[in-house]
Amino acid sequence: MTPRTFRRILVALDLSEMDKTLLRYLAAMHQALGAEKIYFLHIMPDFTTPKNLDVDFHKLFSSEYPVDEKIRDKIALDVQEFFGSPKSLDLTVEVVEGKPYNKLLHWIEVKEIDLLVVGHKLASQGSGIMPRRVARRAKCSILFVSEEARVPNHLLVPVDFSDNSVRALQFATHLEHNLPDANVTALHVVEAPPEKYYMRTAPVSGFRAILTEAAEKTYHKMIKDNGLAEETIKATFLEDDYISITTRIADFINNDSVDLVVIGAQGHTAFEHLIYGSVTEKLVEQCKKEPILVVR
Repeated sequence: MTPRTFRRILVALDLSEMDKTLLRYLAAMHQALGAEKIYFLHIMPDFTTPKNLDVDFHKLFSSEYPVDEKIRDKIALDVQEFFGSPKSLDLTVEVVEGKPYNKLLHWIEVKEIDLLVVGHKLASQGSGIMPRRVARRAKCSILFVSEEARVPNHLLVPVDFSDNSVRALQFATHLEHNLPDANVTALHVVEAPPEKYYMRTAPVSGFRAILTEAAEKTYHKMIKDNGLAEETIKATFLEDDYISITTRIADFINNDSVDLVVIGAQGHTAFEHLIYGSVTEKLVEQCKKEPILVVR
């Protein structure tokens, strides 16, 4: 099965320093993502001068020059700096007025967006809430780009053996084939029940070994049934030492130089019926140094 690619991408810009991180990252990744059309969108509550607009750039224009056109030209220059003039890629800059949350959802729908790209700031200064709100409603995949984002070498896919896991693994291996020196790790956290539920006839360590062995067999069957190349994926099985799957995954991410997390979600939105329940949203909360791609 051929993994889906993201032909139509929407990048949400807020005129902060994070914008250049988004542009730099997407300029390096757009071919691997399969982009054909990219919208760069800034939403203003009203057409007055925003506090983030570069002062020196603002001074280049007369006071009669409409502020939305100033911002559009500023973003266009930044896009030109990072993307140049690619022949096979359609780039559009838009500045619109309205409530950011509602407008962003509207654009995702009317432009039939496959992937929304948003900044994932360490200190959001109040702007970090909106991307997570949108993720709960948006009917598209979401890429959270961190401030330290770089072209990934190590891609991590948390798996629970569902169709969502398969979809995430398919896309991660697609990226692996299209990025230099990239490799993929599939991580399954073996979730053991509390000790009081262990079979008294088996020691705790023996019972955990049984669970891990069962997980390994299920993993190999999943790989085989879906035609994935097992030799290109490193499988890792970890016990849930923290009694929290999210914390166990986050610990692995922090200690194993992960550059990109690819995780699958089902349903109509990125944060609906997630693998491991609410793990995806919790990972977005906890892991702000690594980009996270939620594949629908």
